[in-house]
Amino acid sequence: MQQLKLFLAAVAIAFAVNASAQENKLFNHLSIGYTLGTDGLIGFDVASPIGNYVAVRAGYTFMPKFKADVDVNYKVNGTPYKANIEGKLNMGNFKLLFDVYPFKEKSFHFTAGAYMGTSKLIKADSKKPLEGVAPGAQVQIGNKAENMFGTDAEGHVHGRTSVNSFKPYIGIGFGRVVSNKFCNVSCDLGVMIWGKPKVEMYDYHYSAATPSTWKELKKSDFNKDTDKDAYDAFKIADKLSVWPVLNIRVGFRAF
Repeated sequence: MQQLKLFLAAVAIAFAVNASAQENKLFNHLSIGYTLGTDGLIGFDVASPIGNYVAVRAGYTFMPKFKADVDVNYKVNGTPYKANIEGKLNMGNFKLLFDVYPFKEKSFHFTAGAYMGTSKLIKADSKKPLEGVAPGAQVQIGNKAENMFGTDAEGHVHGRTSVNSFKPYIGIGFGRVVSNKFCNVSCDLGVMIWGKPKVEMYDYHYSAATPSTWKELKKSDFNKDTDKDAYDAFKIADKLSVWPVLNIRVGFRAF
């Protein structure tokens, strides 16, 4: 909600100062854009110039909730089992970006700013109640005996992958986000810096003495041979402290 207020405030400011800033070329034009890219498969924004060399963009991008499965081994009293875990992608962010054009008549630009949105990137749940587990019982996930997690009342386990909610962005691009033409196309290439992903499982407890809580899992908790799917997933996650961004923007000049 706070990010939405910031976005709406940026739009309101752009309109409020337009009438008095025509001569100074500050927010004297407005472009409405639609984006397609890896920062969110679908997005929209508004853009306005700040003089001849800088433009500001404010908008929102989101990714449809894709699903993927991974098998995770677990143990109950030393007996091995396998659980099928379904992960759901949840990627949506407001953005505030500044495009800097080094050359007045050229379309090449540098971009800096930030994305602000959800930190819960992936939600993971077992698709079926765990085999060999009584609802509310504990299971060992991974190869470390201390990694015990309580299941929920129906025998499921739940996890999540989190990143920073504030994600700085730097990049380069081609095309004017605010053009003299009614319709124009621009593109950007850069990185969203969201920090090292944090993978956690929810540990259910049904007593007042021991509260339920999220507990972190790491790549070292899994064996690369016997827990290959989980190990490989953590191996990829460990390298994704930045997210590559490539998008195309189609803009329409409003005034």
